[in-house]
Amino acid sequence: MIDASGVPFDLNTTASGILGRQDGEHQGFGIHGMPPQIESWRALRRLLAQAGQGLRIGGESWVTVPRACGAPLVLHTIPLGEPGASAPNTVIILVDLRYSPRPTPSVLQKLFDLTPAEARLAIEIAGGRTLSETSVKMGLSNATLRTQLSAVFTKTQTRRQAELVALLTRVAILP
Repeated sequence: MIDASGVPFDLNTTASGILGRQDGEHQGFGIHGMPPQIESWRALRRLLAQAGQGLRIGGESWVTVPRACGAPLVLHTIPLGEPGASAPNTVIILVDLRYSPRPTPSVLQKLFDLTPAEARLAIEIAGGRTLSETSVKMGLSNATLRTQLSAVFTKTQTRRQAELVALLTRVAILP
């Protein structure tokens, strides 16, 4: 959320993560002795400057900001209240097209009663990995992963990997 002059009021952890990897792989924050929140805010101010005239603070807009490291970053502004107010008046939604949203293992365990191993497998599937790739990464056989995937399908009431990915994308916003 930002005010009419573009000063941030609040950033969630997803926004901080996107801002931290804006120019390449994750850069991390806290550099130059600044607290992480200050670095996130500075990164947001740089991003707003890059977005230029297409970005409407206090109004609705869609802007794509090109990046040297791949797919553009999408910014969507949504007005919250009266223009010119000193309180937060705009929400900016950041979408990093290079990353798939992934739920946390704890959310999957709580929502669907998955085991830790089933939750890890579901997250790998949500990230676009095949069973073969996951087998190599996790050091488990394809047969073991197929058994776990069957349990994940049953517990999530899905039948195909595409359905599972769609479901996991929807719950990825939960903390």
